Amino acid sequence: MSSPRSAFLRRRLITPLLIATAAALTATACGSSGSGVNAADAESQAAELVKVLGIQDGTDLGPQVRFKLGAALTLSGPSAANGESMRNAIELGVEQIKAAGGPAIELSVKDIKGPDPVAAKQAASELASEGVPAKITSMGDGLGAMLADTDKDRILSLDGVGGAQVFTRGAEYFYGTREVAPSDAAPGALEWFKRAHPEGRTVGLVGVDLGPLNQAIQADMKAKIEASGLTFNGLWETVTPTSQDYANMIAKVKENEPDLLWVAFGGAAPGAFAAQAKSAGISSRLVGIEFTEEAVKASKGVFETDGFTFAMDYFDASAPANPLAKLFVDAYKKAYGAEPDFYAANAYEETLMVWDLIRRVTADGGDPNDSALLKAALEKNPEFASVYGGDAATVGSLEIDTKTHSVSRRPMGVFEYKAGKVTPLAAYDIGGQDFRLAD
Repeated sequence: MSSPRSAFLRRRLITPLLIATAAALTATACGSSGSGVNAADAESQAAELVKVLGIQDGTDLGPQVRFKLGAALTLSGPSAANGESMRNAIELGVEQIKAAGGPAIELSVKDIKGPDPVAAKQAASELASEGVPAKITSMGDGLGAMLADTDKDRILSLDGVGGAQVFTRGAEYFYGTREVAPSDAAPGALEWFKRAHPEGRTVGLVGVDLGPLNQAIQADMKAKIEASGLTFNGLWETVTPTSQDYANMIAKVKENEPDLLWVAFGGAAPGAFAAQAKSAGISSRLVGIEFTEEAVKASKGVFETDGFTFAMDYFDASAPANPLAKLFVDAYKKAYGAEPDFYAANAYEETLMVWDLIRRVTADGGDPNDSALLKAALEKNPEFASVYGGDAATVGSLEIDTKTHSVSRRPMGVFEYKAGKVTPLAAYDIGGQDFRLAD
């Protein structure tokens, strides 16, 4: 059998029109803004992708496979920009895979809004009716609203936004592909706080209201705070996921102000909260669970002047950690004219994971449109290429814990954004393992 590179070169003269047509149809079906991936660019990146992933000559890349991939993203509401960057990254991966000689992946994108539980349930129902065997999903599968349908309809689901939260445990077809925020990052962040602010003793939290799921998350965080030697001061205030009015919440914070205040919001919300907290005179050290440019804008200059500390598996597009990350950043910037955030990085990583699983099932003689076989292939070998970790010569590695369905390891740390620059303050792995202060 000819090598992937040879097959790629033979297709140079016959595939650009087909790829361009497929990309146009995909963009139309998904409601894309039109600033998508150029077919010629995807083709030029394809050979490099095969090389970087270390795919052996003679591997069946799946050109004969027709595969429908679902995506459940926050395309409207406060997190709309994050959902859009995920869709961009998925479309980029789909086009690169096709150009590399892989399967023709038809993308079906659904908007779960804020997320909104009704929209999330509707998205789950529509994807099931379309018969998608797998989906790239988000927000702990719509803050739990999609989980029952995910299992009932046996749709292999990869979540690189919410990860495998406490409330997702037990879902058979759901897997988190990033750290669980704030649980996984908390031990390392609390260790950093003790060293950087030894006078600080108390910890509180503000975040989104997850109803009956709050209790398990609070118990988990309280245990981690106590294990660190710090004190949970009893502050646990929440708002609905779509709200950015924090007046009542901030009033409660002022009544019981902790030394460290976890800001457990995503998207633009941390910035909006920080701006309102400063206006109210809150003096707690804010530590967020993620960072985006949307939050910088929503902070109305507070992030620029006062800074913002966050603890997470941050993707630094200005300094890609490994060859796959560099390929992704360069391709994303060329396609969309902006640096990718961690939402995009994780969605791209998951798109390549789906292709990896398709190749594995095909190699075993199975039907890659059978979600049970995709799941079995993941469980048999839960290690995948990653844009995180590694080094200049070595692609990073993502490994799923087959019991918890979460990542078993993930490079993360504490960072500070200020005046347009992100500075690392500490680095560690899940649970604070291998903790070290930044140089």
